[in-house]
Amino acid sequence: MKTKIITGLIIVLLIIALASALSAWYKEKTKPILVKTEYVPVEKIKEIEKIKKIEVPVEKIVTIEKEKVVEKLKLPEWVAQDKDKQVIAVASVPPYEGKTNVVATIDTKTGVGDIIAKQEPLSLFGLINEKKLYGKVGYTTEKNTNVVVGGQWQFLRVGKVKIGGYIEAQSHLGDDSKLYAVGGVLVTF
Repeated sequence: MKTKIITGLIIVLLIIALASALSAWYKEKTKPILVKTEYVPVEKIKEIEKIKKIEVPVEKIVTIEKEKVVEKLKLPEWVAQDKDKQVIAVASVPPYEGKTNVVATIDTKTGVGDIIAKQEPLSLFGLINEKKLYGKVGYTTEKNTNVVVGGQWQFLRVGKVKIGGYIEAQSHLGDDSKLYAVGGVLVTF
């Protein structure tokens, strides 16, 4: 009975891992190329793009000195050289696992631009694809060298808890060197 339960859990985890791998492969294949070290136009929110655009009269628009912003933030040439593009607001959005919606606003009375942002809460369940390889070297209490190499893959998120698997090889280098291998389920939160 106990063996059947463990086998069933392993099969369920393997099915979830396969679904996560396929999902990650598809997302990677279909997502737009975004070089993280360069400025690029970002994807707009599709539902918002469908909303009708309205012209609002503005007497003036207050901009930030473009040359200084280009210099400080190293904006690309296609922004720096375009005389029609002006900088009205800048912001830095902290890293987050989920999506962050960013909205540029302008005060029609003062002409000053601003940016507001909201982090969207994560769904209860999610297929993730976080992989790590690692190596560790240290000393044991018996003054032997301990070497560990391993890897882990987290493929399921439930709330803030991440579930996956790991595998490690470990050896104590000394008089009686032995190699150990271990693998199992990894749960982090």
